[in-house]
Amino acid sequence: MHTEQTPICLLSYDTPHLKTAQVMMGLHNRGFRNIDLLVMPFTKRPERTVAFQHRPSQFEGPDPRSLVAFNGGKIIEYEHWRALTKSYQWFLVCGSNLIEPEFSNCGRILNVHAGLIPSVRGLDSFKWAILNGLPLGNTLHKIDEHADAGEVLYHLPTPVFQEDDIQTLARRHYENEIWMLTNFDSLLNSKSIMTLPEQPATMRMPIAKESEMLSAFDAFKAKYTQDRGR
Repeated sequence: MHTEQTPICLLSYDTPHLKTAQVMMGLHNRGFRNIDLLVMPFTKRPERTVAFQHRPSQFEGPDPRSLVAFNGGKIIEYEHWRALTKSYQWFLVCGSNLIEPEFSNCGRILNVHAGLIPSVRGLDSFKWAILNGLPLGNTLHKIDEHADAGEVLYHLPTPVFQEDDIQTLARRHYENEIWMLTNFDSLLNSKSIMTLPEQPATMRMPIAKESEMLSAFDAFKAKYTQDRGR
């Protein structure tokens, strides 16, 4: 149980959301209590056809109000964000729409991006890293008004094993993302930052490129598989 409470607030949606529930439960199990949720209106998005679903389905699970009741926090509507920037030490992004520059530049919003910033930025980072043969990992960073360009606080490479297929690797990569958000405070105190070249931010991967990515997986795996002899 944490005896010194770090005032934190999770950014999410006003609808059931898997990642939010996973992070909330992980923090609760570590002893965090009275975690608030700053919720944005959720608008159902058009269905996308993909060749490979690299993340679990997100819009399912307990209602946000059930989560905060369980943990002792409260729901706050996103429109009130201006009154909150000094109320919490950290805001953790579990899900969000676009965040206003004034809020995003406050220096208190932490995100885990599913790529190693600044080499892998933008959307579908798992897929683009494989297609482009770049190291795979997650990044804890502060957000600012630019896409995945805020201060890097911790890099966690995702290990690749001989026994992996793309499904097992994607699951491990996602689990590391949740673990990093759940353990954000420990990572802030033990910075591990890689030196990486900067690359442009990516958009959603077109399905034709996904076919190329799936074909590139064996070469990616051969390049990054952990050495059993170590």
